[in-house]
Amino acid sequence: AENAMYKDKTLSRKAVNRDIIDHIVQTLHDRNPQEKKHSDDVRDVAGKIGRAMGLPSLEISRLERAAYLHDIGKIVLEDEILNKTQLTEEEQARMRDHAGVGYRILSLFDDTLDLAEYVYSHHERWDGQGYPRGLAGEQIPQISRILAVAEVYDRMLRRKDRSLEENRREALARIRQEAGTRFDPDIAALFVREMGEA
Repeated sequence: AENAMYKDKTLSRKAVNRDIIDHIVQTLHDRNPQEKKHSDDVRDVAGKIGRAMGLPSLEISRLERAAYLHDIGKIVLEDEILNKTQLTEEEQARMRDHAGVGYRILSLFDDTLDLAEYVYSHHERWDGQGYPRGLAGEQIPQISRILAVAEVYDRMLRRKDRSLEENRREALARIRQEAGTRFDPDIAALFVREMGEA
């Protein structure tokens, strides 16, 4: 009876935790539907990269979950900042805080604890010039390095001033150009090769 009670308590806590995370994400996506589309698209692109790299299915699942939640920390930003395309320096600093906020949110729950570090590190750069910690090269978790490529690709596809095909070509050119500085050179090369054939 004691074991059954403990098991029931654990399952109930996990369900409540999942509900809280889902509510935070839903609130962010309701406030800014473009963030929902971005989360979905980054998840899909990251999954493609993971499969092209031959990652095990469990790792791909973790990658896709991290990709979907990578911007959860934006929940603390005002709609005005979320919806702006050109940010002031102060607003850019506030925007950069979303990686740390996301890390703190995901660290609170057993179901997302394994994703917190990936979300925290998705704006690090291969050359060490990223944020929040200035990690470089393989100090950056592999999943975060994949997210960096997937996120930039998706953001560049969303530019409204040119066609989708022009955006795609420019995004691939940027990823190729910044391989070894911003992006893991192996992941960037694989991505450009895969997407160039798509």
